[in-house]
Amino acid sequence: MAGTKNEFDRDVVIVGGGASGLSAALFLSRYGLDALVFDRGTSAIEQCYCIENYLGLLGIRPETFLELGREHVRYEGGDVEDDMVVEVARLNASDEGSKDSNSLGGFRVSTQDGRDVTTRFVLAATAYDGDYLAELADGEFHDGGDHPVEADESGRTEIDGLYVAGWLSGGPHQVSIAAGHGGRVAKSLIEDLRKSRGYWDEVAQFWDWRVEVDKYGGDEWEGHVDDWIDGTIPDEEISAERIERVKAEIKEERLDFEISAAEREARLEASRELLREKLFEE
Repeated sequence: MAGTKNEFDRDVVIVGGGASGLSAALFLSRYGLDALVFDRGTSAIEQCYCIENYLGLLGIRPETFLELGREHVRYEGGDVEDDMVVEVARLNASDEGSKDSNSLGGFRVSTQDGRDVTTRFVLAATAYDGDYLAELADGEFHDGGDHPVEADESGRTEIDGLYVAGWLSGGPHQVSIAAGHGGRVAKSLIEDLRKSRGYWDEVAQFWDWRVEVDKYGGDEWEGHVDDWIDGTIPDEEISAERIERVKAEIKEERLDFEISAAEREARLEASRELLREKLFEE
């Protein structure tokens, strides 16, 4: 799925490179969005001496856990940079370099090292500090020093395009729960993006998974997909052109879920190599 057509420097900026932020970046990058994680500041997970309650890991150093996550995000096409966000502000058409971003909303993210990055979406996933959000909505969105930042369970906030994940949202502070919530919030963002592109509720959700080659395709399969989509069309009037476009995109999307045996083995070997480098040889 394409990003936001270069109206911005990035499709999405994730603030915070802990379990929730990296998990969100992973889902967003795999969907095809141009995701950037800013990862600097006081880390909650690194206060832990040893992570012992993450499924499948009897014990792992927090630093190793985070490095595995960073490399996974990079493998999927996302970027993780060592810089600290100091302010998130709404873009407007008068901002230099905004490329008339006011038509799509968007944000300017300013960092400690003097960078300004424009982005359609911001996903806040820091643990301790949400003060970089304090100036949004004329300073009425978030009071400096407060924790957490108000968001619903899906991570959506009252500000279009701004999402909150992990402990900053008020959820339980445990690494596996934070990682799961980051993925959930990423899916919320993707769902909202799809709706903005003409998808209705029942087809706007996205599932990220893989199947073997020839699992999908063919006239019978296409007929099943058509029947499913036809059964989801809401009562509101939707043009036949829009319906056909959504059908074509969903079919293409699901065909892209297929991977060959060789592609699967290449990913498995890449995973084994990463584990050998970061975990087994530490």
